[in-house]
Amino acid sequence: VLNVNLRGAFFATKHAVRQMLTQPVLEDWGRGRIVSIGSRGSKSGSALTSSYIASKHGLVGLTRSAAIELGPDQITVNAVCPNHVTTGLGGWQNEFMAQARGQSVEEYLEAMRGRIPLGRVGSPDDTANACAFLCSGQARYITGEAMNVSGGEEMH
Repeated sequence: VLNVNLRGAFFATKHAVRQMLTQPVLEDWGRGRIVSIGSRGSKSGSALTSSYIASKHGLVGLTRSAAIELGPDQITVNAVCPNHVTTGLGGWQNEFMAQARGQSVEEYLEAMRGRIPLGRVGSPDDTANACAFLCSGQARYITGEAMNVSGGEEMH
């Protein structure tokens, strides 16, 4: 988990920056944008997932440090931190977490939706839209942020 979520992001950033530094600085765009995928777990803890949580906390630290280091080169670095998203992986996670809590998948999902002020689980489009915004010219003055995409479940 640490190798993929943290080391993978570190090396992807390192190699992307190498290319970005060869590019001219463009108005509203700088030299480029780096957006990593964090998690609600990047900002809180959770039972049964300590290696995952540690890797996502590390990713936010990497994001913030890289933003400081790369800001003078006009490269923004941010992370998007979704909570549970309905994907194929989410189905496996639902079964695992429901079983660990002694619940049916339906009970687990109902309890999850009850904790989310918007009352629904996130979609891949919710995460993609946040990434698209951070990659746009509208986000030219945003760097070092870990943006929650959680329907209000995580607020800070």
